Amino acid sequence: MNTSWTQLGDQFEPPKTRKDSTYFKMVSARRSAEAAVKDSERIFTELICSIERRRSEVTRLIRDQEKAEVSRAEEQLKQLEQEIEDLRRETELEHLSHTDNHLQSFQSLSVRPGSSDSPSITVSSRLSFDDVGKSVSHLREKLEHVCREEIEKISSKDFHQLTLDPNTVNKSLHLSEGNRVIKYTDTDQPYPNHPDRFDHWSQVLCRERVCGRCYWEVEWSGGVGISVSYKSISKKGRGNDCGFDS
Repeated sequence: MNTSWTQLGDQFEPPKTRKDSTYFKMVSARRSAEAAVKDSERIFTELICSIERRRSEVTRLIRDQEKAEVSRAEEQLKQLEQEIEDLRRETELEHLSHTDNHLQSFQSLSVRPGSSDSPSITVSSRLSFDDVGKSVSHLREKLEHVCREEIEKISSKDFHQLTLDPNTVNKSLHLSEGNRVIKYTDTDQPYPNHPDRFDHWSQVLCRERVCGRCYWEVEWSGGVGISVSYKSISKKGRGNDCGFDS
């Protein structure tokens, strides 16, 4: 895999000028990076504060709902206790009404007639806050997704995905995965003839051009060579002017 350089004008500048320019770029890069770090720290601090406020708000809402549910349950308990007490009194009076010895005292008592219309009380067997948990989990997933996307956008500015030029690849090399993977084969590939194709050396150029200072990250196995080349390198024949290692 090889990459052609077409913008080499900086190499013809006087060394002193290039040194000053490089130093200025270094200082500028450091200042820009420091400013970016401070700005990102400030934004993340604000984001954390905002999340903390939302966390407190959600906690307050949960506690308010808890108090309301507990208050409702306590009111229902009071109603049940009152109904139980009324039933107990009715049972005692009913028992007294069947006792001859207490007949006179019973007649002087005011008996509350039984009512078939007892108060309707609905008791929740379990207080559920599942919806709150689901909403918070959904919020977390959305936040993580947004953060992941934005970080990928920032990272993509610092690197460029290179692809191999199918018009230059030698027929002994097999391209795959969107022209990003190459493998040597014993069988010639059915590539069409092209003036830019290496016809002898098992080589290929990258489609993208690069300039300035950079480095490559490559996953490889077996034997492979990575070189820097002009796009105009000779591609026909087996001469040294066609080989990357020449």
